[in-house]
Amino acid sequence: MKKLALVVLIFVAASMLVLAQGRRVTITFSPEEKTPAFNAAVDEYRAIWSVEGSRIIDGMEKISTLRFPEKSVKVQIYEGPSFSGRGGAPMRLRASYQPEEKKGTLVHELGHRMNAQLRVRPQDLDEHRLLFLYLYDLYVDLYGKEFADKEVAFGKTLKGLYDYEGAWNWAMAMSREERLAKFADVVRANRH
Repeated sequence: MKKLALVVLIFVAASMLVLAQGRRVTITFSPEEKTPAFNAAVDEYRAIWSVEGSRIIDGMEKISTLRFPEKSVKVQIYEGPSFSGRGGAPMRLRASYQPEEKKGTLVHELGHRMNAQLRVRPQDLDEHRLLFLYLYDLYVDLYGKEFADKEVAFGKTLKGLYDYEGAWNWAMAMSREERLAKFADVVRANRH
């Protein structure tokens, strides 16, 4: 009986440790200005984070070799272009995306927040080119090649704010190894 109790205690302790580690980044989703029209989208983003959050952060840290710099992120759901937020500004995510696109956009914007710690950058690497050095490969690692290809195709359709198509074409002209080596150079430059 003592052995069983000890096994149960060890299992409970290990489970609590895994849960605590998986929740080391908390995201709070809320509708813009408490707009009820966005409540369903808030619930969808919350569900994605509840199921995928730990995996997303672990995958980002593994592929980038960086630690996610925040413990808590506030996200507003609204109808407009998604934005990672800066300083004290919350992340903003589009409400009307389909569930798979919500997942891809959440990963994309978290990637920008991850990369904000990289202050030393070559002149030719703007925010998106820097992110695209690992985003496709992160999508592949998390959700498979089909998902990653769909995200790139979707990203290329975004017009007006930035030349996403040009940045994706630039990144995808390199192999995974070339992209990750170029990103590793940036990380090394920031560690010296």
